[in-house]
Amino acid sequence: MNDLRLHFCNDSRELMLEPGILALGQGPHGLASQPVDGAWLLQLCNDRRGLWLTVAEGVRGVHVNGRPVSQVALLRAGDSIHVDGQEVQLLASNERPPPAPGRDATGNVRLVLRGIGGPHHGRSLSLEKPRRIGSAAQADLRLEGHGIATEHALIEMAGGKPVLRQTTAPVRLNGQPVQQAVLQPGDQLLFGTQHRFVVEGSTTLASDLQCAQQVQRQQAADAPPLPPSRGWASRVPWLLVAALLLAGALSALLMFGAR
Repeated sequence: MNDLRLHFCNDSRELMLEPGILALGQGPHGLASQPVDGAWLLQLCNDRRGLWLTVAEGVRGVHVNGRPVSQVALLRAGDSIHVDGQEVQLLASNERPPPAPGRDATGNVRLVLRGIGGPHHGRSLSLEKPRRIGSAAQADLRLEGHGIATEHALIEMAGGKPVLRQTTAPVRLNGQPVQQAVLQPGDQLLFGTQHRFVVEGSTTLASDLQCAQQVQRQQAADAPPLPPSRGWASRVPWLLVAALLLAGALSALLMFGAR
């Protein structure tokens, strides 16, 4: 298959897919075609039959479009590959890359919680407003399974950063149990035994947006009030008023002359 490229969503790198075999492993800055230790996680074979993905033996947690892959999968343009908390998209030559982390399709700030394991793999949830997590029907992120409480946790913005609080059941942050914590991009959260999520975006961008919104609200509050309305007189053109007065004066003169 020709005219295909890999887009690394974590850092916006791109790599053209030439005919042959391309091996990907952990590099100094994430997934790369030249692994630090020489060990590969994935192999992409590009030939006349199509593009094939092979997962290295013993590697777990590889998903294509949210579905787990343990050995081999046939890929096509538009597919999304997740491995070890990282995302790679397969794009055609004329296809635009997805929005950069931390921004949506229009370039606005976007801080999200994205599923990287479990039934919600690949799903993204904006963190720009409070999010309640649990098995309750009204939860923003509804989870089910062993170890999930009705109101499991709350994530809300404070000072431009997402904060995990109100945990009523175990939550693991980067492998460590916590009850509350300030979250950073790249942090991984595990709810229960199977629901794994990663924080993506930029807390700096979110903080800047929050500050800008506060400035706009303050400017609106400090703006001088609009002048009070003066009733119907302020809305009637003065020429019309003058014409009415003149008509009244002429009528009075005619009546006086008739006498």
